[in-house]
Amino acid sequence: MEDVGPLGYDTRDLPQVTRSVRDDILPAREEDRASWTAALGLQATIYATPAVLQYAQMSEQVLRPGAAGRMASFTHERIPAGPGFHAFRAPNVDTLYSNAWVDLRDEPVELGLPDFGGRYFTVQVVDAYSNSVNISARTFGAAAARYWLVSPGWSGEAPPEVTVVRVATTIVWLLMRIQVIDGDLDAVHGLQDRVTIAGGAPGRDLGPPVGADAVEEDWRAFYRAFDAVLRLNAFPRDELAHVRQFRSLGLLGPTPWDAAALDAATATAMERSFATAQSMLSSARSQLGVPTGTGWTRVLDKGAHGHNFLARAVMNHVGLGANVAEENTSFNTHVDADGQALAGCNGPYVLEFDVPPPQTAFWSVTLYHAETGRLHANPLHRYALGSATLPDEGPARLVLSHADPGTVNWLPCPDSEFYLILRIYSPGREVLAGSWLPAPVRRMRQQEGTP
Repeated sequence: MEDVGPLGYDTRDLPQVTRSVRDDILPAREEDRASWTAALGLQATIYATPAVLQYAQMSEQVLRPGAAGRMASFTHERIPAGPGFHAFRAPNVDTLYSNAWVDLRDEPVELGLPDFGGRYFTVQVVDAYSNSVNISARTFGAAAARYWLVSPGWSGEAPPEVTVVRVATTIVWLLMRIQVIDGDLDAVHGLQDRVTIAGGAPGRDLGPPVGADAVEEDWRAFYRAFDAVLRLNAFPRDELAHVRQFRSLGLLGPTPWDAAALDAATATAMERSFATAQSMLSSARSQLGVPTGTGWTRVLDKGAHGHNFLARAVMNHVGLGANVAEENTSFNTHVDADGQALAGCNGPYVLEFDVPPPQTAFWSVTLYHAETGRLHANPLHRYALGSATLPDEGPARLVLSHADPGTVNWLPCPDSEFYLILRIYSPGREVLAGSWLPAPVRRMRQQEGTP
């Protein structure tokens, strides 16, 4: 039996937190209490954003009445993501997604995988706070295998042929991606259907379902979801000092959070701080990652954020389920080589890689609307270009244009602002070390045309 994990931290039971010490005082003057609450509300919204967005997605997929899925069972996407994909922002279009939610409170969950051969795949095991561990060819190989997913406190014994993977929270999101090669959807469907889950059927309440749109628009829905996450999963032990201050917002108490129990000054301040945080996250999307000097930013700590709560919130506000850099290194750009916002009305543009991204799987460039993070609907139904669609050898060249430029390497863009994500699956050492960087996107010169 191989025992892998945990993800670097343990969790603390909620009852232990609520009994630890008496509550801090609250300012007696109403205006002071509002200022105090607004500061805490901003911190709480930023801290909780990834957990709340994940809980809302679980609600939509398995908790709400009439949901298509159920706990401890995969729901498989049978076609690649398109403009109508709304499970989360900025999906890739290179793989088929499969989702499952499992409850580890009562027993281990067994995940059975088929032999994937040379095809890229990963099962991303995501805890409630968006930290990930991957089951993939990179980590455990591509052969058929059995895995037990267990909660932090599990102390049982697994069969010798099983790999034990410890996860830091009790509710876990399994996000599987399987590469589509030359449109071979039937082959991918066959692999999806051979993946199995055993155990983990929920025996206790998972909390109230909340709407995915509501948690980004209604502060009360947001805090109901945050309260549910805390009751199901608690939080990392080394974040106790940060999280315990949120008791002043009515959280971490013996009964579920209730907006009606708040005084008027506290409720108004929480509503205001929630709106401030949402605006902050939206405006910070283009700051995701570290600037490379080429107009692109590189996301370094996705799927393993540590205490970088704002970066973690921005990452999940852009798109849930971002994978660790070792599995999928990604670069984002919202600007051209002159620092101007990418927009179809200012194009066309050219993106050229003299040396294509080094990798042992594949790479792709996907285009999204800047405002929504959704894919751009176009007559070609083409949302990405990369190693699977461009020549195998030599430089790679993409033309980004709103109008048809008459070339096969055209990636259609909207007339409005857009952004790009370069994903490099199983990135090479040069990518991980930072010695390979993507070239800037430049406006096409009138005289160069589109060969």
